[in-house]
Amino acid sequence: MHIPVLLEEAVAQWSATEENPKIKPGIYVDATFGEGGHSRLLLEKTSVDKRIIVIGIDRDPAQIKKPRTNFRKFIAEKKIFLFNDQFSNIAEITSSFQNKNKINLPVRGILFDFGLATNQLRARRGFSFQASADPLDMRFNSREDQLTAAAVLNTWREEDLARIFQEYGEEKYARRAAQAVIQHRNKKEITTVKDLLEILEKVLARPYRNQKIHYATRIFQALRIAVNSEYENIQQGLAGALAVLGEHGRIAAIRFNSGEDRLVKNFFRRESRDCVCPPNVPNCICEHQKTLQILTRKPLRPSLEEIKLNPSSRSAKLRVAQKI
Repeated sequence: MHIPVLLEEAVAQWSATEENPKIKPGIYVDATFGEGGHSRLLLEKTSVDKRIIVIGIDRDPAQIKKPRTNFRKFIAEKKIFLFNDQFSNIAEITSSFQNKNKINLPVRGILFDFGLATNQLRARRGFSFQASADPLDMRFNSREDQLTAAAVLNTWREEDLARIFQEYGEEKYARRAAQAVIQHRNKKEITTVKDLLEILEKVLARPYRNQKIHYATRIFQALRIAVNSEYENIQQGLAGALAVLGEHGRIAAIRFNSGEDRLVKNFFRRESRDCVCPPNVPNCICEHQKTLQILTRKPLRPSLEEIKLNPSSRSAKLRVAQKI
């Protein structure tokens, strides 16, 4: 069973209810719908208000298909509309929805919850290193996306593998892992989770024996991010969210690794400044105007009680900004 991370906190920030107990009429976009936990809570809080609409977006078709049954009531009431798409297209999705349905309500809040849902770890696509027989796929949308984790491992150059292991996984032994992959694939193709684990065990198990995380965690994270172009999509998604957000609307983002956090933090910082010229430029030439006010100088984190109930929430951080 999937447990939404920072459920109450995220919905309160997404809908601005920590300042005003009444959620304002408008459109609320759940850009990483998953199993819909955050959307469900918001809809339950506003079940009698027809002027509150949720747009749910998810790249994984399975994540959209399942809620069509679980959210039948809200779908019938036209309180929620689901789209199988990438959140990098959030501006086009939202604008098209407003125009097609002739809805004049502003976009009040946009929520991003990066990472994986529990059911995706069980989807037999190679996301989890605990399912050794699974193929190394790691695509969120296997119907439309072509690149797989197996293709990355079997065709990319050593320097490119080392780069993604280091940049996307922050793996200290990135070069060592990349060399081991190359040596193995020269003899035999890498196709399953088991194949990759056997490679990594030889070079990473010993250095990780006294650490809390599994020796394969960072490599699997790096491959998933590379296969799905996650960091590029985050940058595009944040820019698109800002473009369609209404006045005083909010962007709330839950992240699970430092790379995601860096992208969100840097975007919020840039958009909260009037000038983004390099420090060595004496007079402003960028003509940039700030568009956001950062509401969380320090990110919100799960309580000890939540972490105890849901250990996977321990690395989550929630950052929030409001459009000026």
